[in-house]
Amino acid sequence: MGLFDRWRAPAGGSAQSTTAPSVRRPLLPVPDVDADGESLDEAVRAHLERLTAAAETDVDSLTTEQFDAALTSRLVARDRLHATGLGFSYALPFTEDMDEVLTLDLPTTVVTLPDSRLAATRRSVATLMEVGRTNLRHEMDTADVEVVRLGSGRRTVSALVSDSAYTASFARFLVEAVNRWMPGADLHGGIVFAVPHRHAIVLQTCASQAETRLALDLVPTLAAQMYADGTGPVSPHVYHWYHREITRLTEEQEDGTLVVHATPLLEGMLGRSSGRRAS
Repeated sequence: MGLFDRWRAPAGGSAQSTTAPSVRRPLLPVPDVDADGESLDEAVRAHLERLTAAAETDVDSLTTEQFDAALTSRLVARDRLHATGLGFSYALPFTEDMDEVLTLDLPTTVVTLPDSRLAATRRSVATLMEVGRTNLRHEMDTADVEVVRLGSGRRTVSALVSDSAYTASFARFLVEAVNRWMPGADLHGGIVFAVPHRHAIVLQTCASQAETRLALDLVPTLAAQMYADGTGPVSPHVYHWYHREITRLTEEQEDGTLVVHATPLLEGMLGRSSGRRAS
């Protein structure tokens, strides 16, 4: 059940609300920015056409309560977001190439909200973002997440996967996610992770030299493969979470390949001096 369905079909009867709608004018729909397609322009056009009818019925009739129930924070690729040209100045940086934005989790689609829609609510971005993050946490509580091992033999790392379109966005609360689905994990050396597509987070804790080596060897390769093959690409890059700070470990070359730059901390855990490796 999506967040939108919490007010749409409550137990014991139909949904009712006396709260006045925040906005009565129609919402111009915005494409799901991690939608698949041969090009972003084509995805934009096709998605706008599909969403127009829904926007005229579902979105324009939302009360404040219903809007808040559907409002959900989401991590998206920065270049795809701003390539729409629709204006997302409120977007908050999560990494060098991913932003946190607000969406409406509707029954049949996800609508990404531009500046104009947020301004029309006459509420602060901070207030709306708090609501969106609360709903993202609720999605974490209800999503059917599976922890799988990727790799072969003893050389494997973990992935959190689910059908939820917000799975990758659980990285916004990475430590909470790891503690929830991998209880007892040793986080003293941080977490190397990637969010290749909307349904997965690839990760490896770095509590030992062996774990750190696995993280740097496997996560970049797996992330690149899953980014290319998965539904709803987010980012091919790899990051290191350590003491609430996130550092990007990969850099894209002119030929499209990624080079891994381990931090001094990670190199120290491996017992060697700084260097770089191709993924």
